[in-house]
Amino acid sequence: MIPACLTRFIKDPAVFRRSQARILLDAGMAKYPGPVWGTLDPFVEGGPVLGRKVANAGFLQALFEADPFAQYHFFLPDRQSGQGLEAFVRSVAPSVAAKVRILPRTALPGCLANTQYHAFHLSDCLTSQGFLAALRNRAASNVFPITGVTHSLSYARYGQYFAQHVWAGTTRRDCIVATSTAGADVVREELAALGEVLHAPLPQVAVVPLGVWCREFAAPQGGPPPMVPDSKIVFLVPGRISPYSKMDLLPLLRAFQRLRQSGVNLGDVCLVLAGNPDEGASLPGTLTNLAANIGLELIVVRCPDDQAKKALLHRADVVVSLADNPQETFGLTVLEAAAAGKPVIASDYDGYRDLVRHGRTGLLVSTLDSGEVDDVSLLAPLLYDSAYHLWLAQDVAVDVGELAGHLRVMLQKSVRESMGLAARELAQGFDWPGIIGQYRKLWDRLGVEPAPEPGLGGSRHPLAMRHGRVFAGYPSRRLAEADVLESTPLGHAVYRGKDFPVVYAGMEERIDLELMRKVLVWTRRPLSWAVLREKAEGDGRLAATVMWMLKGDLLRTAAMPDE
Repeated sequence: MIPACLTRFIKDPAVFRRSQARILLDAGMAKYPGPVWGTLDPFVEGGPVLGRKVANAGFLQALFEADPFAQYHFFLPDRQSGQGLEAFVRSVAPSVAAKVRILPRTALPGCLANTQYHAFHLSDCLTSQGFLAALRNRAASNVFPITGVTHSLSYARYGQYFAQHVWAGTTRRDCIVATSTAGADVVREELAALGEVLHAPLPQVAVVPLGVWCREFAAPQGGPPPMVPDSKIVFLVPGRISPYSKMDLLPLLRAFQRLRQSGVNLGDVCLVLAGNPDEGASLPGTLTNLAANIGLELIVVRCPDDQAKKALLHRADVVVSLADNPQETFGLTVLEAAAAGKPVIASDYDGYRDLVRHGRTGLLVSTLDSGEVDDVSLLAPLLYDSAYHLWLAQDVAVDVGELAGHLRVMLQKSVRESMGLAARELAQGFDWPGIIGQYRKLWDRLGVEPAPEPGLGGSRHPLAMRHGRVFAGYPSRRLAEADVLESTPLGHAVYRGKDFPVVYAGMEERIDLELMRKVLVWTRRPLSWAVLREKAEGDGRLAATVMWMLKGDLLRTAAMPDE
């Protein structure tokens, strides 16, 4: 028995044709009266709350609220991600829902050929941006800009992923978007190293920060958290409680210890850690014991939801984030603190220095590393990510004495209040509507950069497997120009509507039943493959359709009749 999911188009070829027409229409084969934006990603994900997920969802919501495009085309790999996107659109931007087209990834070639896209933007630059550029160069009607954003940059395998960007078909309209100046430096260094080896063009690198919805942090969300005392100065550390993926909190406790040794009464201070600890980790308990030994009240709030996180943020007097791990690139929690009007003590590390104006909106703590980690780089591809990230992070020292001095400064209420006001003002420059404006300017600028004519955009991508070439030895032989084809009795029956072809779900973009009918007419008498190709006039689906017909006994190879 054929599974139900495979019988959708078996009974009536007209159903197949109508479905094809619907897919092509939904995909943008019609000419829209305005620019069309495309992507390969849903931008919304389920599961645990992570900065990357929050940022991607924020971008999409802001794009829909600005609504600068006539259509939004999402080419997704599966139905489940499409369902999540549909629910998101209904909840945050119902007025845009009619403009959103959710399409199978297999519809890409036809859509690129028939739609003038303004730009494609990907939620991660490392997964498929270079391969999309290769398909664009070969199949698209215009060389549109392709951008993709960075998140974490430190994983050992990412060197291989960056290599997809460095190839002969890269154009001036291809751009990696780094979220911080430090992240942009990382990307440029990685691309430069690859360029020296591969001797190929490099994509552009631009800096567009992540955004924040300032309106969501402008006022307290509900009452103060019951576990946090009202009478104390609260230092809040939001984010993952992990030295493996975020920050080592030991320097913070040592800095408080220095304060006590210098005569500061820690009885008026409370330290709150709010985030996800590593599964099964004993670190929160260890930190609680260390705090108790120095007379500091420490409260751990495990896995707070969004409402609890915002309530804690508004109750806090100071936010502390001492990232020392290269997995951090931007620092969304620091930006959220600024939006809530909170001064920040942050490590002078990675993207944090883009988000804190030292002495005005907060204080930066000096960091130091050795740079001698080549042994880690060599071993990293063979280790778990958490292992080498811990090694790299432990090679970054936060200045404990300087941190203690910053904590002392923040004990002054007037300092906290003035810095908090300045932080809220700074956050306005990162509000999502403004960030979307930066993206629109970037896409417009990239769109007028020099680029080759469509269809002339360089060679095949060197990292894409050439299946036709590498698997040439698998079959007995390959269809040749002199091979003769003729329709079978079953083929005749199908043409007359007396029988029906079997078309598996997923083949809609690969074969063409209208072309099948033409082939059945052309091959009523034996015809060579070379002549058949001439009759089809370059139809890109001919080879796939003919092979499917041979497989289904609608065609057969035959000897050419004597003239």
